Amino acid sequence: RSGTFTDQNGAGSAGTASIGSDSQGTVFLAFNSAFRTALGTGTVTVFLSTSDTFTPDPANGNPNLLLVGPVRNAGENFFRITPGTDLGKYSHVILWCGSVGIPFGNARLQ
Repeated sequence: RSGTFTDQNGAGSAGTASIGSDSQGTVFLAFNSAFRTALGTGTVTVFLSTSDTFTPDPANGNPNLLLVGPVRNAGENFFRITPGTDLGKYSHVILWCGSVGIPFGNARLQ
């Protein structure tokens, strides 16, 4: 499955996210070489989500969000997904800027 990023809050987010696996069966989320977003804050984090909206629950977490990891560079990025993760439930990739508490973009996985 893959999707194209939609920019949010003027972050300049663009490119494509896709879920795939390598020859050893390791599942990963990949961003293509055209990927970009505002990285100056140093706090852009990638989440898989069941919607296009980041909805944190500080008390209990949110079962509809899966932390994938921080993104530090434009261009190709690869994020290993924990084995056994139910990827079928996640429909979106969200770029979240923690330092200002706003989304920088999202991609619908189809």
